Amino acid sequence: MGAEARYYDGVSAAARQAALRWVAEYLLVLDAAGREYTRWPRDRLAVGEADPDGVVALWCKGRLGRVMVQQAALPPSCAPRRASYRYARWPLAGVLALAAAFAVVAWVPRYGAALVPAGVEARFGETAESALLMHRHVCIDAAGQQALEQLEARLRHAAGLTRPVHIVVVDDPSINALALPGSRMIVMRGMIEHAGGPDALAGVMAHETAHIASRDPLEGLIRSAGISAIAAGLGIDFGLGNVSPLAGQLVRLSYSRDMERAADANGVAYLRASGLRSDGLAAFFASAAKREGAGGDGVPAFLSDHPDASERQAQNRGSPLGETALNETQWQAVRGFCRH
Repeated sequence: MGAEARYYDGVSAAARQAALRWVAEYLLVLDAAGREYTRWPRDRLAVGEADPDGVVALWCKGRLGRVMVQQAALPPSCAPRRASYRYARWPLAGVLALAAAFAVVAWVPRYGAALVPAGVEARFGETAESALLMHRHVCIDAAGQQALEQLEARLRHAAGLTRPVHIVVVDDPSINALALPGSRMIVMRGMIEHAGGPDALAGVMAHETAHIASRDPLEGLIRSAGISAIAAGLGIDFGLGNVSPLAGQLVRLSYSRDMERAADANGVAYLRASGLRSDGLAAFFASAAKREGAGGDGVPAFLSDHPDASERQAQNRGSPLGETALNETQWQAVRGFCRH
């Protein structure tokens, strides 16, 4: 039928098997039955540079959605998009302003993150999430998804976030959860299995919500990837699709101890403000401390850069007063997320 690919529609995080067919002035993105997901004008296509596996992002300028495909499967006319220097025709003042903005963003990440518009951060997060999930299985369960979204709605309201947090559960044994730019959160199956209960999981989610509220993922990625992240994220004709090599850095992203302590404290505060038990994060840290005491095997990736779980438990004890984060039916639905 055509080149095999994965299609992300830009609305959900689900990856769809697709085939690409080149017809006259259009690229058709088709499902397994040959039905169209979308069609893009060939003269509006852009291609990011390949990741180490030879996979590139292909997208249509001005449209939602991305296609991830092997570069070798594309025609020669679809060469990876290189940095364009159209801004060289801008007035000198504009060029200097752009250079100054890049310098601030690259060298002072906290201030740089604040300069990135929320809409641009959201587009960057959507693209980075698609690339990160390229080789991972996303778990789908309506009841479990609804339970997590209802819980997160309470947390993000307490955090003062107006934009809903998009949650994806991945079939991965890592005891980990991570926040992405643009109000996105990924929870690994291993975190759900080893959390020990709904309140501990809620504590972890509250911690990640605090990172989102502070825009820590964007700042951390800027610090880690520097100007490459800015070029990809701002899309100033450098190619928004060129984030596949950066997506892996989101998984390995580490925050400073001050950022982690702030996320812990704010997470506990969000739980309390939501009317929930606020001792769940401490319970998670207690479990992690036992793993550390047993020799370090199975220490959660969530804590891999900050192994002082006992200290964090002591500083964030919270209170058993308040509602349980999920009722038994909701908790069982969440636990069964990846069993279908």
